Amino acid sequence: MINRKKIVCIGDSLTEGYGIHPSHRWSTLLSSNLNIEVINSGISGDTTAGMLARFHEMVIKHKPKYTIITGGTNDIWLNLPDNSIIGNILAMTRHAKHYDITPIIGIPTPFFNSEDSTDESLFIETLSISKRIHSFQNIVKQFAQDDHQHIIDFTLHMNPTLFLKDGLHPNEKGHKQMSTQATLRMKAILM
Repeated sequence: MINRKKIVCIGDSLTEGYGIHPSHRWSTLLSSNLNIEVINSGISGDTTAGMLARFHEMVIKHKPKYTIITGGTNDIWLNLPDNSIIGNILAMTRHAKHYDITPIIGIPTPFFNSEDSTDESLFIETLSISKRIHSFQNIVKQFAQDDHQHIIDFTLHMNPTLFLKDGLHPNEKGHKQMSTQATLRMKAILM
């Protein structure tokens, strides 16, 4: 039986809370703000293909009413095509709906790389990642609008001071801001 007051968050390190104590993750704060059960099924380094592969085990089996799907950053890091990423997100939304779970698409946070960054991914230059993530955020928003999907825009009010030194992972203040956006959207959806 579906639990009407349960949310499962599936994603990558932005969901898992890389470098953040579990009590300060946005999903934990969301649970406190809404006084409902929120399960964090984020895995650092995961791609949308990995999320799709584990979707049944880590979302469906929990029988939530809602799932927040936030992914794509690692796919971009691997220079995978946008249509492939969107296809995986689409498949997760359809899988959720089949089980009477309302999908909500999380728009990934920005990447604030430093000008002097010499780090490089195996497949894409670091300086290109920030632009590619920004472009992908707009693609996901458009997809969600066209497909009549709920979104939580985790880009809102994010700035470099809300991130760890890597410019990719939100710090505690960043997670607080993410939880604010998630809380506002979920309150609207739950009404």
